[in-house]
Amino acid sequence: MKKLVLITALSSTLMMSGCDFFKHKKEDVKPTEVSEWSCTNQDNLKKLQQYLKDEYLKQVDKKLRSTSYNADQALLKTINDGLKFEIKNVRTVTADQKQATQLECESQLVVQFPKGLQKRAENAYVEYGPDCEYCDGEDQGHSTLKDYLDSREMTLTLDNDQLKGSFKYDVIKTDKEGYTLNAQQKNDVIDGVVYVVVKAVQYEAYVKENKRSNDLQQQSQQENSAQTELAQKAMDIRKKELDAEKSKQVERLNQTWDRFSDEQKAQLQQDQSEWFEKRDVDCKVISQKQVGRMSDSEMETYQKQYSYWDDAMHEQNNEMQYTKCFNQKTAERIVYLNNVFN
Repeated sequence: MKKLVLITALSSTLMMSGCDFFKHKKEDVKPTEVSEWSCTNQDNLKKLQQYLKDEYLKQVDKKLRSTSYNADQALLKTINDGLKFEIKNVRTVTADQKQATQLECESQLVVQFPKGLQKRAENAYVEYGPDCEYCDGEDQGHSTLKDYLDSREMTLTLDNDQLKGSFKYDVIKTDKEGYTLNAQQKNDVIDGVVYVVVKAVQYEAYVKENKRSNDLQQQSQQENSAQTELAQKAMDIRKKELDAEKSKQVERLNQTWDRFSDEQKAQLQQDQSEWFEKRDVDCKVISQKQVGRMSDSEMETYQKQYSYWDDAMHEQNNEMQYTKCFNQKTAERIVYLNNVFN
């Protein structure tokens, strides 16, 4: 349940403590007029509007002190001085007002912003993006400020530098004070006003932060591009070496095989065929080992740049690891065949 704040009105002397107003009866003062026992009593509405303005001032100050973004203090003062809270379209919910000791009142709360504030806040919302200090669950991911405010539990409408929403309050008869006014301490309209104003006064800070972030991102992209280019060059050089080594090993293997007689070749043919198959299978398996799982001692120089590789470079590395394995096992086979021949 939302907390309620007590506003008590005095018949003669008005005393204010926080957001409470008291109205006392004196022995020589006439009883409360019927017109005062009403949801639409203008004195009641003025007190409520002032209370709402005071609540806004406290909350916006608290919010700004809790954020890391600098606020335009001159603009904030202009906004606070020009901000108007108006209670309109009042409706008395209580059916039998004469018998009741409490009037339930419903109304529309309209907050008038200084001209141009809405547009500034909308630009700030886009510049900053959805504020996840305020939003959770369904409130995330809205593309505009209006969409965000419309998503609130109690729908808010922002248009023509005005924010509108519902506002409920009670008028309660008492034995001594005459009557009291109970207003919701937690109100979505006030939350919405605070949100809009904070965005507006921090707009320049968002722009500055985004520029700094974009500059850093651009610098990082340039550095990353240079490192990726270097990684590709190192990989291409090593690939050229491995391909050249592969050609040599294949030629050496053929020369070693040609030294055998036809009878010896016939005896070794089955073994040679099985070796070819095993070499290819083993090297395919070995080539799939992720470079990120290798120790520094296992890595070749070009592989130490793997954090800058794209998908094509990872694929090229797999092919190079296959060639490296191919060369190693072919060299071992040449040694084996030479021993057989001797």
